[in-house]
Amino acid sequence: MQTDYSQLENFGYECIDGCAMCCLCQPELSEEELKAFTSRGFEKQLTRHHVDGRRSQTPSAIRLQGGHGACSFLKDRQCQTYDIRPRYCRQFPVHVHALRRIQLIPNLACRGITEGGGGLLKFGKEVLAEISEEELAGELAQSGKLADEFQVNALKHDVWQDEERLRSVARKCLPILAESDGIGKLLGFADKEPHIGDTPEAEVVAAISETDVPDDLEIIARLANYEQFEIANIAWLPVYVDDQLRWNLIQSKNDKVRWIELSEDGSTKVMKSYKPDEIVLLPRSADALDIFANYAGTLIERDHFLGYAYYICAQEGYSDDLMTVYFGLLATALLDLWWRASLIAKTTDKTEIDGHLAREAIIAFDMGMQESPSVGTFF
Repeated sequence: MQTDYSQLENFGYECIDGCAMCCLCQPELSEEELKAFTSRGFEKQLTRHHVDGRRSQTPSAIRLQGGHGACSFLKDRQCQTYDIRPRYCRQFPVHVHALRRIQLIPNLACRGITEGGGGLLKFGKEVLAEISEEELAGELAQSGKLADEFQVNALKHDVWQDEERLRSVARKCLPILAESDGIGKLLGFADKEPHIGDTPEAEVVAAISETDVPDDLEIIARLANYEQFEIANIAWLPVYVDDQLRWNLIQSKNDKVRWIELSEDGSTKVMKSYKPDEIVLLPRSADALDIFANYAGTLIERDHFLGYAYYICAQEGYSDDLMTVYFGLLATALLDLWWRASLIAKTTDKTEIDGHLAREAIIAFDMGMQESPSVGTFF
């Protein structure tokens, strides 16, 4: 069984006391975990209702305070049932993904992840050791079957691209993405919906480099992100834990983008509110451009992102070349990241995105990125 740990390499990890960002996710319990919780008389803290709208036959999820706040077992940002916390909690911030191999992917929304060291790799191996070979093999077989079905359909429609070729061309585009107009060029190229087929890699990269940036890039970013956060249910909004460990939400409502602070009990307070056109894409420093390009490289190596391209290609009826879809999604993700960085800058009255703000934007963005629909599965 092939297992890829490369996403965890060169990262340290140490849980930050008082952060509790992972406690804002709703844990689901296995049968064994359910028995452990009910044996302690915790039935009232369990529910059949899941925040994603599902309803299970038995109470197998932990209630969130106020319906969208922290886990019911969190008090003053400290877990009250730490000794029996479920695997869902124990494995954070590492996610185990299956497509054609097992890949361990870090959730970069976690502030406890730091550059350098090997702490996260050690933690990831401990996470994987808790999962049986049988479970891993089962998930891998199911995901591999879906990937095979996608490949058959993509070949039938003449839109297939081998994953190594996809990644090879994308890696060659990273110097373009380290330029101030790189995101616009990549998006402009994808918007032309070219059928790339077996065009030599160097020609594809040259064509992207020569593409004009769309005149309406600012409008594209504004409309896409307003729509992305136009969600009534607070529990569905991604959470950004800032460097002061405040829990922040972004919500679009009544033609305003609202910056909301979330409390443990689920109560919320609107801290700032902007008209959509007040949030403009700010210039990025050289450090910020490098950080954006490095994050693009991270997405390129993630199997989940590859599965995301498979999913969208299938949803669109296999009408576009897979590489075109892949580049469109990569450019859109980076444009959304740019908008997110610009919003964070707006809340702190900054007029340029520096390296610090670029890193903060990734913290604010990465959890939502990993929730994108995909062929393949996290488990």
